[in-house]
Amino acid sequence: MAQEDGPGSDAVEAPTPEVLVQVEQPRRFRLPEEGNVITYGGRSYPIHGLLGQGAFGRVFACTDDWGNELAAKVLTPRNQTFQEVEERWRRELRALVAIRHPNVTLVHTAFVCDDAFYIIVERCMWPVSQLLENGQGTEVWVPYIARDLLQAVHFVHGENYVHKDIHGGNVFVFHAKDVMVPTKPPAWSFKLGDFGISNLADGISPGTVLADWMRPPEALNPAEFGAIGPATDIYHSALLLLSFVVGRNIQFTKEEIADGAPRKTAEESGSRYAAALARALRRHVRERTPTALQLWKDIKAVV
Repeated sequence: MAQEDGPGSDAVEAPTPEVLVQVEQPRRFRLPEEGNVITYGGRSYPIHGLLGQGAFGRVFACTDDWGNELAAKVLTPRNQTFQEVEERWRRELRALVAIRHPNVTLVHTAFVCDDAFYIIVERCMWPVSQLLENGQGTEVWVPYIARDLLQAVHFVHGENYVHKDIHGGNVFVFHAKDVMVPTKPPAWSFKLGDFGISNLADGISPGTVLADWMRPPEALNPAEFGAIGPATDIYHSALLLLSFVVGRNIQFTKEEIADGAPRKTAEESGSRYAAALARALRRHVRERTPTALQLWKDIKAVV
């Protein structure tokens, strides 16, 4: 029978466990460079070059092991903590996974590498703002961009999301190529991307709209003009289409926005789409075109 340890026994008192203090390691946020190969989950993504950059990260051309043409959006901090960037990354990823539609950029995967947050999406050719910058943006594009963009917006709203950042830099030209007939001209379509500041329709606030020049009236004075919501995306879509009517990227001051200058610009444009866009650009949310589908019907009626 085992005996209890008593005075003078050979028993050794168990050592007191050490208290481990976790020290936050510095984050590298290392961006990829052309020629790097990023690996994750047994898959490889060679980086081919920078496509563009914005306030919260950069977008690189890349491919995968199958030769698919993709883009790597890499979120990096800008006076933000690692946790804040991570939350933005997760928010955008949740939106992209929830909103899968032919006219929304398709997400392939997402991961963290070298403390940088990656979202791998299908590669589009260029943002439609480039058409305006190159002098190619004319009224002829309006029905084609409107049909694809407003389909995406209609679907986004049906999933209870609001994009809140629709402009020429976030709507992309997509080329669908025929891999069996490489010489065949690609089919064009337009896709909505960049859901970095999107939110559920019941959880948004005026402070989440970024650029002053595109703040809708409801972001300037919600008490007078109404609340930010799906109507904000209608306003922004019409503002983008108005740019193609006038043939250039247009920006308004906050004073001009509050005074209704975007609507007046549409009305005075002489375009066949003037009435449809003017209705969607009304200052008061309750008087604005109610849905993306209705805006498309208003545009289609005069095509």
